[in-house]
Amino acid sequence: MLREGRADEAIAVLLRARQSSPRDPNVHNALGLALLYKKDFPTAEKAFTDAVKLKPDFVEARNNRGVTYLEMNRLDDAERDFQAVLDTAPSSERANAYFNLGLLYSKKSQWIDAERQLSLAIADNPGMLRAVRERGLVRVRLENFHDGLDDFLAVLKEDSQDVASNYNAALCLLAVGRRDLALKYMERAVSAGPDTDDGRRARRFLDVEQRNPGEGK
Repeated sequence: MLREGRADEAIAVLLRARQSSPRDPNVHNALGLALLYKKDFPTAEKAFTDAVKLKPDFVEARNNRGVTYLEMNRLDDAERDFQAVLDTAPSSERANAYFNLGLLYSKKSQWIDAERQLSLAIADNPGMLRAVRERGLVRVRLENFHDGLDDFLAVLKEDSQDVASNYNAALCLLAVGRRDLALKYMERAVSAGPDTDDGRRARRFLDVEQRNPGEGK
């Protein structure tokens, strides 16, 4: 239901399921996800906490609670949950925990730490394109434009319509003096997502470039 955007319906179903199976941690975790989708962070946090209480080694629920804390700007609590996931036996949630720590350190502007955690996520799950894209963004903040460009191009190899990667690849190309190629990626960003923030930024750049070649920003 969540994938179809039917969050309210999912919450109603899961509340009934919780009444009939109050000790099933999977029900509490699923309810937390639906509430997280609705941005009801305090109630989502309670649902994930209930899941963890019922099953202390439930790493998915702990990771999800960490994401909720991250959304609530409770960064220390989020970090504790993500680290707890990594301290348990290896699981499919490890890559997610590394990725979430990368987001957390980015939020703290701790760019080197963020890059390290995102690299660990990619090492654990090479197909995690969101981690590759996020690492590219972090590398731009570190002014490591060549490696950032490599990350964005890696994403675009799998998804040529990724707006953020097209736009930020263009920024990296501008930084390394390849304005000719940068213009092409700006055009791709506009084509792929004209109504997105990055698509609109790319359009403004191209408009300035058209009026005053070489002055687009």
